[in-house]
Order: sequence, then structure tokens, then C-alpha cells
Amino acid sequence: MTKLLTIDDEKEFTDFIRSYFELRGFSVFVANDGEEGVRIAEIEQPEVALVDLKMPGKHGDEVLEDMLRISPKTRTIMITASEGYGNARERLMAMGAFACFDKPLVSVKDLENKIKEALLHE
Repeated sequence: MTKLLTIDDEKEFTDFIRSYFELRGFSVFVANDGEEGVRIAEIEQPEVALVDLKMPGKHGDEVLEDMLRISPKTRTIMITASEGYGNARERLMAMGAFACFDKPLVSVKDLENKIKEALLHE
């Protein structure tokens, strides 16, 4: 079963991601802050992680750095509602993010397709 980790401080978003992807056969792990997400990633080694950029405590770009170090096979997709995200997108992709999405999601199907693409790049 494919492991998906979502790290986001918005419970409504993580609840939605969990229910949507569990219905599609994923094993979904949820963390509501960066520190918890990094701990889960280290233990579970998910194939894909969805990481919010702006969170209290450990910021999403710090989580991305940690993910690349502790779980290098995990494809990390950054998701954020931050203004001025355009500049951050380039920086995050250069750091090693697999993809970047804006929140709210325009299409969860686009996210699902990007996750499927990430799974092909293992």
C-alpha cells in the first residue's frame, strides 16, 4: 500500500486529504506541524509527502530539507496559500521539491495525477 504523508496545520485540509486518498487505497499519515511530520517521515518512509510551506514552528522549507536528508526516496510536494509564492516556488523546486501546488486546490484530481507521477519516479 502506498504511503502518503500530509503535513499541514489546517486540520480541514488534512482531513480532506486523508479521506480522499484513503478511498483511493493509500495509507495516509497526518501531521499538524513540521516537527511531527519529520518524525513520522523518519519512521514510515512515505513514498509521497504533501508539505505546507507556512506553518507554526518548523517552516515548510525546513521540513523539505529534513525530508531530503532522512527520507531521500520520498517525493515532496509543497502546498501553500502564501502570497508571493511565485518566488518561493522556484526556490523550493531548486531545493528538491518534486512539485508545488497552490491552496486552496483548484483541482484535487490534478494533485492526484501529480502524486501518481511522483510514484513513477521512485
